Formats: sequence, structure tokens, C-alpha cells
Amino acid sequence: MSLRLALVAFASTLLFAPQPLVRPAAAQAATNSAQPRTQASLALGNALQQVNIAIAHLRQTLDSVNVSKWKAPGDVRHTSESDVYSMQRDVSDTLPALINAALADPAKVSPAFSVYRNVDALYDVLLRVSETAQLAGSNDARLLEDQRTTLEDSRTQLGAALLQSAQAQDAEVVHLRSTAVAAPPPPPAAKTVIDDGPTTKPKSTKKRVHKPATTPAPSPTTPQ
Repeated sequence: MSLRLALVAFASTLLFAPQPLVRPAAAQAATNSAQPRTQASLALGNALQQVNIAIAHLRQTLDSVNVSKWKAPGDVRHTSESDVYSMQRDVSDTLPALINAALADPAKVSPAFSVYRNVDALYDVLLRVSETAQLAGSNDARLLEDQRTTLEDSRTQLGAALLQSAQAQDAEVVHLRSTAVAAPPPPPAAKTVIDDGPTTKPKSTKKRVHKPATTPAPSPTTPQ
């Protein structure tokens, strides 16, 4: 009797023991497809941080530039001063706001692309001012050239990160489409039939009409 109880207890232990969690193939595939997108988001966030550092250094350099002392014609100096003022306004107001919006969600490509377009336009203006400073023999030329190189490196890194993010999103869309096509249709829902037993015929509520009994007519009598 004790052996039987021991076998029953052992079987109960196997029955109610926690089973290892098996991850479905679809969930595993979704996790694998999300990894490139996560890596691309991290790369894009790092690139945006590098741009933020580059424009902070550029802002300090532009504050120290003195175009009025450059040995250049008046109209050239006037154009350079206008360019410097435009860059100062961009790196102080416009670009920081764009970078903060992009860093709020690095998984999105469009805010970071807005930063890239702004940096690309800023680079063209900085290149023009740097070359003018070199032609004018100004001491500001070396500082401006260093900032141009730094901004170019950060712009290149941001462009590569944007391309990586776009490719990761395209790959994820292709994967989701292929998964949706390959997935079998769900099985039809089982119908449950409930048997309530024999149905009783409802009683008729129609009232019965009782006809009055008819008295037979008297037979005619024959005259005597």
C-alpha cells in the first residue's frame, strides 16, 4: 500500500512540475528582426550627440571671430559678418531645438534628417567663411578650419547613421510582410452545441368556443 502511494506522489510531482518556457518561432523571429533597428537607433543617437558637441564648439569659436580686422575689401567683410551672424543664430537656437527633438525618439528618421539638412547648409556657410579668412590672412582662419573639419566629421557620421536606420526599417518592413504571407490562416472557431433536451410544445392560448346544443325539430303529426 505504501509503494502505491509513493508512485502516485511521484506521478503528481511530474505532472505539476513547472515546464520550461518555449519561445514560439514567430516571437523569436520578431526579436531577431528588431535587433538591427535597435542598433541603428543607438548609432543615430550617438551621431546626434556628436553633432551637438560640434556645434557647441563652433558657437564658442564664432563668438571669438573678429571679421572687422580681416584684411579684405569692405563688401567681402560685410558678407562674412552676415554669414557669421547667421551661423551664430543657427547654432544657438535652430539646431539645438532640432537635435533635442531628434534625440527624444532616435527610432524616428525624419527628425534626424531635419538635423542633417540643417548641418549640411551650415557646413557650406562655414566653408565659405573659413576660406575667406584664409585668403585674408586672418588669425581666425585656423580656428574656423578646425571647426569645419569637426563639423564635417559629425555630418558624415550622422549621414551614415541615417542610412543605417533607413535600411533597418526597410528590412523590418520586408520581414513583416513575408511573415504575414507565410503565416497559415487561423483554424475556424469550434462551434459549441448545447442540448437542452426535448422541447415542449407551447400550449395554445386560443379559447375553445362551445356551440349551443341544437334541439331537434318536432316531427309533423298526421291528422286523424
